Amino acid sequence: MDGALRSLAWCLAAATGWVAPLAWADETGVSQLMQEGRSALRDDDRYLALKKFALAHAREPANREASNALADVLMQLGAPQAAANVLETPGFPVRGGQAAERVRWGAQVEEPDPTQPFAQTDAAIALLQRLATEARSATPPDREAERRSLCDLVVALRNRERWSEALALAEDLQRAAPLPAYVRLAQADAQLALERPEQALASYLAVLEADPANRQARVGLVYAQVETEDFAAAFATADALAAEGAPRKRVGASTATQPDADWLDAQLLAAQVRRYADMPLEAWQRVRPLLDAAPASPSLRWEMSAIAAARGWPRQAHHEALVAWSLAPADPTAQFELANAEWRRGYWASAAARIERMALARPTHSQVRRLQDEVSAHNDAQVLLSFAPRRAEGGGSTAPGSGMTGALRLYSPPLRENWRLLAAAEREVDKPDHETLTRNRYGAGIEGRWSDLSFELIGWSNQGLLEHGGADASVQWQPDDHWTLAADLQRFSADTPLRAIQAGVRADAYGVRIAHAWDDQHVASFSTALLDFSDGNRRWQATADYLGRIVNQPGLDVLLHPTLYASRNSLRDTAYFNPERDASFSLGVDVRHLIWRRYQRSLRQRVLANYGRYWQSGFGSGDVGGVEYSQTYSHDPRTAWEYGFAWARHIYDGDAERSLTAFIRFEQRF
Repeated sequence: MDGALRSLAWCLAAATGWVAPLAWADETGVSQLMQEGRSALRDDDRYLALKKFALAHAREPANREASNALADVLMQLGAPQAAANVLETPGFPVRGGQAAERVRWGAQVEEPDPTQPFAQTDAAIALLQRLATEARSATPPDREAERRSLCDLVVALRNRERWSEALALAEDLQRAAPLPAYVRLAQADAQLALERPEQALASYLAVLEADPANRQARVGLVYAQVETEDFAAAFATADALAAEGAPRKRVGASTATQPDADWLDAQLLAAQVRRYADMPLEAWQRVRPLLDAAPASPSLRWEMSAIAAARGWPRQAHHEALVAWSLAPADPTAQFELANAEWRRGYWASAAARIERMALARPTHSQVRRLQDEVSAHNDAQVLLSFAPRRAEGGGSTAPGSGMTGALRLYSPPLRENWRLLAAAEREVDKPDHETLTRNRYGAGIEGRWSDLSFELIGWSNQGLLEHGGADASVQWQPDDHWTLAADLQRFSADTPLRAIQAGVRADAYGVRIAHAWDDQHVASFSTALLDFSDGNRRWQATADYLGRIVNQPGLDVLLHPTLYASRNSLRDTAYFNPERDASFSLGVDVRHLIWRRYQRSLRQRVLANYGRYWQSGFGSGDVGGVEYSQTYSHDPRTAWEYGFAWARHIYDGDAERSLTAFIRFEQRF
């Protein structure tokens, strides 16, 4: 520490001319000073050599030998700016050192103008390009100086987030000779940013083979392991980093301690990996104690925001993001998390404006580009299409039998942020007892969406068995992150059985639902509905269910879903299935598995299995249940496909119906 302070003092003295008074106070001749300086260098005492050469240079500023010797030792001590000040014409090594130092400044020193975060780096890039050109054009060409400038240029381009240029230059240099570790690290960062995680993984490992303690390479390796979906390796690498060090450390000879930023970053990294693995509860448990101990830490706040969002708490996520931003308003991560939180919260205009401001300063940043894609997709029109043919046997005359359902819904782009127009078409076909019953519905309406409230209003024209108008109105309110209240009103409800419509009977429906989500893993709900049939029958029905996750591993979730249902009808002997009273209890298992993921693209599969008992007054009880298998492919924020099949067993008036349904659902924004 004392040596470093001496070095800094003499560097400043040499650079500013304050050595002169010391030189005249020292009567030693220049030759003797130079000899003592060279002797100090042979003894590897660069601080003493710096002192002697600085005194010699101060006594005879025109002495080139003294100037060159002083510049050389200043370069060895990492002070290229001071070295340039003592030379009349700095050469390639000194100017290259100045450029490399400017690259480091650009990465470490915050620019005063937040709209120009790369001003220092841009200047370094221009200087390095000039140096490389000069070295190439020299007579003879200075290939060593050219390569050194180009290696530093790779790092500068990486810092500037000009990923493609950085990678192309690194690959050109690599073809000529192996890259130094610091350049290979920049190459790895560019490969990761350009979504080439396998290449980045190999590059990070190569850096660590040469420099096992390189912290930046170890952190980069974690992200490459995450992007290649190797979470076991990512956990191991991140946890090894988190196990090192302590919350506080001593600096220099002082007995006082100060917070260790590297230790905190490692704890955050270990939590982030759990969040990336869709394990937000474990991530929360890691970060919550840290935040309790350091509530004014911006990095802890913005990570808590991301975790809260993953747990299904958008309001808390927004609160944490606002606090983080207030603590570090110029930090790019704080701005990104706030934009993300505003978007999830439904403050679309505010979030979009913030994202555009970020894009002006960081147009190639991967997270900014992803948010821009989400904004663009949100502002598009949307089409939803579903089709499900069904084959059934058994069930008696009141069962729906074979048939199909199909639906098409088209939404306009958002109008004045909160509104969308919609058009819809639906077709339902049942084939009981070799009859064909058909209903077609065509509708148009409007949707409104705000941060806590949404509603939809549709007018319908029903065609087929019974031509009659209808309407649906639904509203949903979320007063906080846990409660959801919903209600709906349907004139000529879609739940009216086709057997009833065949008999000229319509049903209006009135329903309410309340749900409580403790977190993303535990949700309970209760709903009740009344169907008011035009033949005088009234059907009251109620459903209570719970969804709880019992397995949460990277790429795999298993949830239990118990459900209790009961209904009662006021009228007997109708043309449609109409039990006086009935009830059922079932237990479902919901297995969700990630087959493959590559950034925004993913393929998931899901198995739903349930078994229960159904009871109907006058007919006793029997087994009911089913199995459903589906796959979902998401291509980007605009396109998603879901397809699969379902087998089910239901009971109608004591007769069991078994059905097999295939289905496909498609979503596209355009």
